[in-house]
Amino acid sequence: MISTIGTTTIQATNGGTLSTTTAPNSLVMNPTSMLVEMKSFIPSSYTFETEIEKIKQELLTSNLDCSAKDETNEQYLYEMEDLIDHLPKLPEIQQQKLTIPEFDEIEVKATDSVEIKKFIRKVNYEFPGFSLQP
Repeated sequence: MISTIGTTTIQATNGGTLSTTTAPNSLVMNPTSMLVEMKSFIPSSYTFETEIEKIKQELLTSNLDCSAKDETNEQYLYEMEDLIDHLPKLPEIQQQKLTIPEFDEIEVKATDSVEIKKFIRKVNYEFPGFSLQP
């Protein structure tokens, strides 16, 4: 015996009726099986990462093909391209060689207290580019 969740009856224009019965687990979607089914439609040579990178590059160079089968999607693509075209351009990223700052030794004065002398010696030793060691 098959238990039913619900029955749907549709009145056809020619006077007939169409009745469907829903099986107990038919409304529950199994994401794993859906992914397996979707994978069979996608060629093995296709990778989403390369496609996404290609789209990003085309958007940045204002060279994206915005044609789509659905007019709404096509309009959306044109609007996205227009929006991205109006964003300010980012400056080129350039790597510069780091320079290590060099510091002059802080002189200890005779009038400095013991704590200040200790602090100055510590700072002189820890500053990059300067060391009391020969």
